[in-house]
Amino acid sequence: MKQIDPDLLALIAETHGHAELEWTRSIPIPGDPDFPVFQLPEGKLVYAKDRGYPVKLAARRVADRDRPPVLVVQLESFELAHHDEAGWAIPTKYTPQTDEERIAQALGFDEGWEDARVECIFLCDARFHVFWRAARDRKRFGLTAAGADSLYPVPLGKRELDELDRILKQWPRPEER
Repeated sequence: MKQIDPDLLALIAETHGHAELEWTRSIPIPGDPDFPVFQLPEGKLVYAKDRGYPVKLAARRVADRDRPPVLVVQLESFELAHHDEAGWAIPTKYTPQTDEERIAQALGFDEGWEDARVECIFLCDARFHVFWRAARDRKRFGLTAAGADSLYPVPLGKRELDELDRILKQWPRPEER
């Protein structure tokens, strides 16, 4: 697992913040009585039924060895109706000009769909072990926003599952704390 630069971790924490356990839910859906869902607060996600919401994950060690590693989560969105026209953007070597570009480059978040926009970034610590293990086991989780009347299923591909495997091996299970 890669280590996160302490200055970058501080920048993410200061500009984007940490996830709150209150954002996690477990809801019944057909075939799954405990489906894991993030219900994000206003200001973190502009939720619309006509948008798709891919996720990017980065498991990182913290320089302070007494602190468990963190999972950096970036949620993006794109218009479903026009997504067929977009291509996959792989960045060439560049010098970041903004804090957002610096974060994206350092975490490998600067590769993705050309038409996607960043909705939010947040940090998860070991308190989120149960949620991310449930999402890992299902290879997906749900996403919604406060007041939304629908749920978007966020699939987890190989890249995201690999990051979850890395972090879950390092986070103690709740019964081990």
